[in-house]
Amino acid sequence: MNRHDDIAATLRMLDPAERHVDPGSARARADLRTILTTDPVPPAAPAPRPRRTARQVVLVAGVAVAATVALVVLPSLSGDDQAIATWTAAPTDVSPEQTPEAAERCRKQYEEGPSQVKPDLSGTEPVIAERRGAWTTVVLAGAGGFSAVCITDDTGTGMIGSWGTPSGYVAPGPRELYAFTLSTGTTGAGDISMIDGTSGTDVVGVVYRSRSHGDVVATVNKGHFALWFPGDELGEAHIDGVDVEAIFTDGTTTTLHLSY
Repeated sequence: MNRHDDIAATLRMLDPAERHVDPGSARARADLRTILTTDPVPPAAPAPRPRRTARQVVLVAGVAVAATVALVVLPSLSGDDQAIATWTAAPTDVSPEQTPEAAERCRKQYEEGPSQVKPDLSGTEPVIAERRGAWTTVVLAGAGGFSAVCITDDTGTGMIGSWGTPSGYVAPGPRELYAFTLSTGTTGAGDISMIDGTSGTDVVGVVYRSRSHGDVVATVNKGHFALWFPGDELGEAHIDGVDVEAIFTDGTTTTLHLSY
């Protein structure tokens, strides 16, 4: 017998358990009953998956709430449906000559509005300026993912928009989109649903397929995208997210899911 056999024999002598067990014995049957009647140890609960909190949406009438983001409605965009009736699913660009004026009007809406909490718009630049009928949308972008959105009609008496910096913002990859706003706000002219965010370098188009309005085309410019349409279709979008079609520089398309 070699040294290995000696060690194995010694370990067997030290093992207190019986090496030959009769499964029909009284002790074996008692042990089995004990095992079967013992509550199993519940599995450890999986660690919760971190949830991206993009921009927390808060709807207020005339007051912006201090939060990661605020969805702001400043008094009465228009009191009737005429402005809404002019809305178009595909936007037209505000001319380069008119863009500075539209951007300045957006800044003043925030600065002169009744809200006690106002965004710091210094250092922002207009990255989107579009028109849909009587409505003008401006997106002002700053450092670190900050942006402020203004949607106004031709009366210029009010505005609906959002502003803030997404929590834990990371710029999207070349073929990705990062949603800032997925929400619905209420104006004097009715409900408005909004989507905006940042886009990757390969993204040249974004289309939302609305149940009520068909294909709604976003403006995509300088790494940002934005679209809106009448109605409350996106009232639950902050919970479930939405699908959009992204169009890339090579002409290919894919469906991307936007969520917080």
